[in-house]
Amino acid sequence: MTPAADAMEKRLTLGALGGPHTFNAQAAKAMHERYPQFAEIVYLPTSEAVVQAALQGDVDAACSPEQNSKTGFHPGMLARMVDANSKLYVIAETARRYACSLLGKPGARLAQLRQVYGHNGSIAHSRSWLERNLPTAAIQVIDTHSEMAARTVLDGDGSFGSVGSPDLAASYGLVELAKEIDDGSVVNYWALSLRQLFPEAPTRLLVTGRFGNDSQMSELISVLARTGYLLRAACPQATGRALYEYDYMLRFSGTGKLSAVRAALACFGSARLAGAWEVRE
Repeated sequence: MTPAADAMEKRLTLGALGGPHTFNAQAAKAMHERYPQFAEIVYLPTSEAVVQAALQGDVDAACSPEQNSKTGFHPGMLARMVDANSKLYVIAETARRYACSLLGKPGARLAQLRQVYGHNGSIAHSRSWLERNLPTAAIQVIDTHSEMAARTVLDGDGSFGSVGSPDLAASYGLVELAKEIDDGSVVNYWALSLRQLFPEAPTRLLVTGRFGNDSQMSELISVLARTGYLLRAACPQATGRALYEYDYMLRFSGTGKLSAVRAALACFGSARLAGAWEVRE
């Protein structure tokens, strides 16, 4: 039995941030629906705790943002995945709209807000709206998650607001003072695991490696094209050592065989197959 098939039999735990109404947890729910090998979602208090749980084997995978439509690739994810000692692999993904709302205490008015709380992701997507519509309000990024921000609003005097999901408003008895304040932002999430739970015929690949001012990366791209996978995106991180030398995340899509991909990458010493999965809508 292949590792991926074995995972289907065992059923996996998926780590997510906060509780069922955070944006990250909603992405984890969507991932669970698309990939039935995820049988249980485990909630953790911070984003770092989610990834650490996967690194320590406390969960089988961690739901973590890869990139968003406003600011591009997540710098923390890039640094983590291109690290030569990285132990994590991408085994699934899902994209979803953020759909941020500005939440307030029942009876509160937009004009009386003096402070707005939110997690770094939701604040980043909503900051331009908040600064434009609430120029005198302080924006506070919290270390935990949007459910904690909602509790702060509920316990306040009406001058506190938070950025959260419509589900969060309904669950906590808050009101949506404004809807869709993120300008239609879309976020893509990866499931990160210690195990290479790759299907035998993936439709997406993630390859990482260090490439410089030579033809190695071009050759790798050409070789993978012959196995059925074309380059779709490249994200570099400067090594700080030389001109034109970068650590890359290279994202490929196509149809082919995992065994052929592994054989092709074996010729490139710096390359690591950091992910292989099937895209499911």
